[in-house]
Amino acid sequence: MIEIEGLLKIYGRNIVLKDLSVKIGEGERVYILAPNGYGKTTFLKILANVEPFQKGRIRIRDSYVPSYKSRKYISYVSEVDNIHPEFRIKEFVDFLKHFHKFNDERFEGFVSLLNLDLSKKYSHFSKGERTLIRVALGLALDVPIYLIDEPLSSLDFVLREKVVKMLSEVENRTFIFTSHQIDELEPLADRFLFLKDGRFAVDTKDRGRIKDIYRELFA
Repeated sequence: MIEIEGLLKIYGRNIVLKDLSVKIGEGERVYILAPNGYGKTTFLKILANVEPFQKGRIRIRDSYVPSYKSRKYISYVSEVDNIHPEFRIKEFVDFLKHFHKFNDERFEGFVSLLNLDLSKKYSHFSKGERTLIRVALGLALDVPIYLIDEPLSSLDFVLREKVVKMLSEVENRTFIFTSHQIDELEPLADRFLFLKDGRFAVDTKDRGRIKDIYRELFA
């Protein structure tokens, strides 16, 4: 599904990703773990075709990054607001349908769960509600790969529960996600990658050790 070889990413004089290589199979749910500033978001942006890189090769199915074809395989949910504030959510859904295959049934289920008025402008929702909307829209795109960056950031417990429920309801797809809320998203993953010094220092499926590994690497 995804094959990365020798990825190098530099900001100015700062090497963020260095000789990073990894393979991710179809249907895997991969949790990337590291503190802020270690390159998790940069890695997702590169896969999503929104951030350039200096060296390496990234193949997604039968295409390479960057390319229009590889982008069509991916739904990227950013941690930051990237929807125009004057868009009404219903209007934005119609806009998305011009460019992506959209799963109306899935989205309607999320709307029922979130209990939000989608006739309102995006700017009229709270910060937490806007996060819920971005996750719901991202998961409603009918693609094989979902990149989800910090979906629980700045949410209270009730809203975090709703995000976790949405993530758990999309099956038979490849997920790569990041979060600082280890306990709440750990059950959704089947593989854990620890990013340190520009590479994946640990690659494990042993969920029972992830907190100990995190302490050993970053304490």
